[in-house]
Amino acid sequence: MPGFKGFSPKIAEIVRNADRTIRYVAPGEHRRLYNQWRVTMGTIGPVDSFYIGFFRDEQYLVIPYMFDELEEYEPPGFQMYGQEGLATWIKNHAKPYIYSMDSGKLLNKGHSFGDEERLSGDAIAIPLLQSPPDRSVVIGIASMQTYRSNVYTEETVQAFQVLARSVVTALQREREDLARQSTLFTDGPLGAKSMISVVDIIEDFGHKLERLRNKIDHLLKGELSNPELIRHELTALRDLCERAQGETTELFMVPSLDSQTLLDKLTPREREIAELIRNDLTNEEIALRLAISEPTVKTHVTRILRKFSVRQRSAVAAKLRPFG
Repeated sequence: MPGFKGFSPKIAEIVRNADRTIRYVAPGEHRRLYNQWRVTMGTIGPVDSFYIGFFRDEQYLVIPYMFDELEEYEPPGFQMYGQEGLATWIKNHAKPYIYSMDSGKLLNKGHSFGDEERLSGDAIAIPLLQSPPDRSVVIGIASMQTYRSNVYTEETVQAFQVLARSVVTALQREREDLARQSTLFTDGPLGAKSMISVVDIIEDFGHKLERLRNKIDHLLKGELSNPELIRHELTALRDLCERAQGETTELFMVPSLDSQTLLDKLTPREREIAELIRNDLTNEEIALRLAISEPTVKTHVTRILRKFSVRQRSAVAAKLRPFG
């Protein structure tokens, strides 16, 4: 951020410790990962609501984590986002939005959290950036808000962004590890977690329900006269439900089998160009990357659009982008 002179010793230590903790969160423990991020930001500034969303297609956000102080639990889910709202602004500008930029006008166009009769007094929304070669791609949005006015500083914004990079790096590393592991058991780079179908989703959800059923069965067969034991078992059951909800929601952040079917329609060169389109490279940038002429790139792009049955490059990216 222009003019930012660095963290104070106290905040630097908080951010350093949080980054270390995030790095060592076990793979798959995404709710713990997101919760660590939110709790850390709560030690830097007040957090009355907090959410993380990943773009899916051109109109949906997959929201695996939501928090609001007025609710004991906010379930994950999906939301549509409009072309004039905060999510689109973040996606297009790839930079933080701060409440003071417009006194919250853009923020208040979006979805409401918490007490709908009270407006946020301060807020920060930042892009979640994935870094393929040569440039960053906006894959999602994170936001923290409070009812208190004028409390977030440049230091707060910077800390939010630093830890966002830590979280995205952890998620990306997990996906890369899964992809590497899959090559040990398949003939190609795509393995069990690389793409997903409706059957996969149903099967996965069935496994989660079975885990819940087994927990309930264990509780029913146990000693129900011990209140402390019952409380412990019910807490574990609740945690399992919350984790299952988050995991099921995040399945929709994985590329669909449809995307692989589309890629199979392309020639090797067209597939290469389609992947670069997914990373938001322009025709000129693609030509430079592949050492071919721009008219040649345009010809390939036209063929890709036709094979994908779409009219715009953004639609190609939306069908192929891992996080939507």
